[in-house]
Amino acid sequence: MVKAELELMALEVTNLRVIAAARDGGVPGAESSLLKVRGSELRQEISELTRRALGPAALPFFPEFLHGDEALDDDYAQGAAASAQYFNRRKLSIYGGANEIQKSIVAKTILGM
Repeated sequence: MVKAELELMALEVTNLRVIAAARDGGVPGAESSLLKVRGSELRQEISELTRRALGPAALPFFPEFLHGDEALDDDYAQGAAASAQYFNRRKLSIYGGANEIQKSIVAKTILGM
């Protein structure tokens, strides 16, 4: 969890550097690709940490497993939402340019490969 927070702070600093460069007339370069890759990976990691912290309470909600008119309590509903977010965020590394493509852009631009 600490690692994710440190990575998030580093991402914020990079984002602020890109914004400052754009304010001064610069154009986004490979940093924007880096932000996309790390941002999507961090969102996935945070949603996975949330699910792991909730344990069995994060299991997806399947109404067919309820007996009768049993109402869901708020804790269970929040856990099911955490699970839904986890599965939904798996797509982040695909849309907006696959992470592999973004990594290639970074490699060519910054590392000169």
